[in-house]
Amino acid sequence: MIKQFLLLGFIFFLGFAKAQDKIFWNENRKLVWADFQSQTKPNTSQAAATTFCGISYLLNSPTKKFTDKQVKIESFFIPSKSWAHSEHKTDNVLMHEQSHFDIAELFARRFRKLISDKSMDVKSLQKYYERVYDDYKDYQQDYETVTNHGRIRDKQLEYSQKIDREIAELSDFKI
Repeated sequence: MIKQFLLLGFIFFLGFAKAQDKIFWNENRKLVWADFQSQTKPNTSQAAATTFCGISYLLNSPTKKFTDKQVKIESFFIPSKSWAHSEHKTDNVLMHEQSHFDIAELFARRFRKLISDKSMDVKSLQKYYERVYDDYKDYQQDYETVTNHGRIRDKQLEYSQKIDREIAELSDFKI
């Protein structure tokens, strides 16, 4: 029997990133400015920093039907694709960028919860992923809008606390 391995991420560039170039979310490891290693400023951005993060899943199943126990879902950050303006490396900007990464973890946990105790096939797993990903994109965009890209300090603090609370509420779905 041949085991099927399926790794899907919503970011096409994920395949180009080396394994050692990924930082997986960990509650005891926060981002630091040294993690932002890209030397190339995004040409469409006036941002102080850009966080390249996302959610991936790995399926390890010898059969067409499988359960959530055979799906590994992770949130990740890619240093080589993440950039920071040298003149804007402040604690507030770093908090904003950390919250982007935290949002990825929040939605990884939501994905784990959504598929928990389910039997599914690849097609249904992908549909669950797409649903979570659509919500993830909307949440990231709302976060940017409400905080004005981290420029509204009180909104930034409120949103960071909200994200932390939501992650804690899904503690049953951490890895």
